[in-house]
Amino acid sequence: MFNVLLDPLPEAWKGYPIDTDFQTGIMISQCLADDNLNEQEKLETAVHLLFPSTCPPPEDLQDALTWYLNGFDHDNHAGEKPSGEPVMDFDIDQWRIYTAFRSQYGIDLNTEKLHWFVFMGLLANVEECSFTRVMDIRQKKITSKMSREEKEATKRAKKIFQIKPQEMRLSAREQQRVDEFMKYVNVKKQ
Repeated sequence: MFNVLLDPLPEAWKGYPIDTDFQTGIMISQCLADDNLNEQEKLETAVHLLFPSTCPPPEDLQDALTWYLNGFDHDNHAGEKPSGEPVMDFDIDQWRIYTAFRSQYGIDLNTEKLHWFVFMGLLANVEECSFTRVMDIRQKKITSKMSREEKEATKRAKKIFQIKPQEMRLSAREQQRVDEFMKYVNVKKQ
């Protein structure tokens, strides 16, 4: 188990160098959630982003991605059922996340370079702010114990902050990396 207090931040997975930049982690998360890509395209894109030089064998790729996306998190989530509804989105919540880091940690996410594990560890521990309040609204259940006014107010707030499926938006640099990878995959298939 990785411990940020004792261990150097990982730069490789089982000897395979990884791109540790938090922005790469965000792009991986976005591509894995992109409904415009099929499962194979999601995996190929995520793997290309994670392993910029050499990749592990295909049978290890799912384990590598799972480790990368969750290796920072040591909380016990066993038995928890995911709600199915996302509570955050890196595009929709970009300014709330940016502001939380800027105000709480003094980190400018537009210019700083952070390891993905550090970014996620900090993100998971931001104090109350607009980002956490919006996530709370998205998670809030409407119950029969609420007054009619409270139910209506909660519905309105949930609608305002709802995460709607969106097309993946990549910067020109990101799109170029994806296009180059897809050309490489197509050449290998021929």
